[in-house]
Amino acid sequence: MLTEGEVRALTALHGEQTVSDLATNLDRSLSYTSELVERLETTGLVETRRQGKTKRIRLSDAKALELLTDLTQQYSHIDWPELLSGAALRVCYYLDTPRTATELARRADVHRSTVHRTLAPLQHRGIVYQTDDGAYALNDGFQQLSVFARELAHHVHRQTVEAQTDTYTILWESLDEFLVQTPTEVIDEHFIPTGPDQFQRYGLPLLARDHRHYLYSAATSELSPEMLCCHMLVIDSGARTQSYCLLLLSHVDINHDELRAQATKYGVDDIVDDLCTYLDTSGAQRTSRLPEWEDFQELADEYEVTL
Repeated sequence: MLTEGEVRALTALHGEQTVSDLATNLDRSLSYTSELVERLETTGLVETRRQGKTKRIRLSDAKALELLTDLTQQYSHIDWPELLSGAALRVCYYLDTPRTATELARRADVHRSTVHRTLAPLQHRGIVYQTDDGAYALNDGFQQLSVFARELAHHVHRQTVEAQTDTYTILWESLDEFLVQTPTEVIDEHFIPTGPDQFQRYGLPLLARDHRHYLYSAATSELSPEMLCCHMLVIDSGARTQSYCLLLLSHVDINHDELRAQATKYGVDDIVDDLCTYLDTSGAQRTSRLPEWEDFQELADEYEVTL
């Protein structure tokens, strides 16, 4: 997320400074500081302007920086740049609720040893503690550390999508991925088309909509049917959408373990459980948003889906 040098630069910037001033404050070379500023400007965390031959820099109005400033001012005795470098922010992102080292490692995509190594200095300073069942949690007064990590990730996500389109809505996000809705076509290898349009891949054409949907991910290259089902429920969990998800689950070979893992990831596990129960019981157990079994059979016949 941020290197120690980048965090030090952000905490050392007060008002407007020249690159030379910042280099002096950081006790680093002008070339090193210039590279820091370029990286931070690319992510939209600092803004620059030219005054003659001099480049002047200041913090942007990103909400994450307000939180960082509050932390450094309220706890000025803590060396935050040292604590928040490397994988620390990745782990803190998921400390919005108490979690075990194993869960933190899985969610942050780091090794368990990295979680322990990262949290040890935070625990030593009383920022993090372990619950009776061994989970890690943020102490009172430091919960904003997780909020800062989340706001920082959200800021980076916005910068990423704004490089592609001006009009968008982020529907879901995690540390490294997000689901976005936009009226604009996005052509970028990391923006994977998803949503209603992708049902055509499985012979289930849906009515065209005004919006396009994309999963941004640097780690994922293909959209699985399990992911598509969950994306649809994030986009719209209404009765019509749930019926089409039922068609998809009936029509393709679904890995149910993978489906439930994706459902948990996207926060739609309760709905997916209802869909699976509905299919397993041939509609005998259904929620108010699911059709009568006879109505669903008619819809399946229309799309030539065998139940």
